[in-house]
Amino acid sequence: MGCGLTAEPSVFYRTVRGLFRLLAVPLFRFRVEGVESLPAEGPGVVVAAHRSWLDPACVGGACPRPVRFLIMDTVYRRIWARWFYERMSGIPVRVGGGVETLLGLRGALRALRAGELVGVFPEGRVMPEGPLQPLHAGAALLSVRGRAPVIPIFIRGSAKAWPRGRRYPWPAPVSVHVGRPIPPPSEPGRDAVDRLLVRIEAALNALSTSVEER
Repeated sequence: MGCGLTAEPSVFYRTVRGLFRLLAVPLFRFRVEGVESLPAEGPGVVVAAHRSWLDPACVGGACPRPVRFLIMDTVYRRIWARWFYERMSGIPVRVGGGVETLLGLRGALRALRAGELVGVFPEGRVMPEGPLQPLHAGAALLSVRGRAPVIPIFIRGSAKAWPRGRRYPWPAPVSVHVGRPIPPPSEPGRDAVDRLLVRIEAALNALSTSVEER
């Protein structure tokens, strides 16, 4: 695999990632394509459509570098979840704008400036299977302000392996496909964020189409 580590992940993170890989191969026939497109070092904003609770594990399991995911604060702060997400270095953020959203994005920006990978599901939450839903601007904003490339990812089969509304996953083929990085705009500003958001949406749609048509 083509990724090196910018920072040593915690023992807990390595253990969780290792367990996922151990189980994912027999359960999901898990495979990864295009991992060489992930930056070997330095910051990056990893983005993907969100169709299953399995998606973060798939993205994290696809790359040997640790990925710090933005997590909705309503999920992060649940008693049963917070212990886990804290140890996985998740970044809580409130969807919908306002001061709480900015605080979460600042945490992600600090991670980027430290040379880490930040994972974002720009639709904001798990969505039904189907076309990409309108994207929140957070991923584009982080890329512009953090001077970090955006790496589009398509996860195939996760919605069948762990459908919305089902408590547990079941065996089904799952694969992760990494697209070419989108460099951050050379100029800052709201217009740059808006243009990048359009490019992110186009890249995610093109990647999913190319994979599904095989």
